[in-house]
Amino acid sequence: MVIVVSDMKILPSDSDMKLVTTDLDVFEEEEDLYRYGAMKGNNAALSQPLLSKVEREAMVEEIKKEQRGMVNEIESKSKTCEETLMKEMKEEFKSREEESKIREEVMMSKIERMSDVEDALFRELKEIKEKLLRFELVVVTLASISIALVAYLSLRQK
Repeated sequence: MVIVVSDMKILPSDSDMKLVTTDLDVFEEEEDLYRYGAMKGNNAALSQPLLSKVEREAMVEEIKKEQRGMVNEIESKSKTCEETLMKEMKEEFKSREEESKIREEVMMSKIERMSDVEDALFRELKEIKEKLLRFELVVVTLASISIALVAYLSLRQK
């Protein structure tokens, strides 16, 4: 018995079928390519544009809507981010301002205390000067009385 190879039919196995099946993600693209390839073989179909003018305009309009949507989304996100940054900056400014006010109040209270101490020192110095002047007056008075007494006694004895 003679077997002719051209009469034989080769059937693919399950693993072979998995290799040639189209992934669902690119199925639409493969269909478009298949249609384009089929049109290329047919000259009459090739003269027709792939998409009609209405379909192209609809696609362009849909793309524009998507772009507008993306632009609006980006703008809203940037505004939100900007507002958040501004709030953070204002809060930081307020906290720094409060800190500086507290420091200023502390410094003013220190200055007031120093002023009180300075006033007390001036009063004490004034009192010491007055006491010194009184002491000098007492010494001069006693010296004068002593001299007068010595002079009186020495004149009286003669």
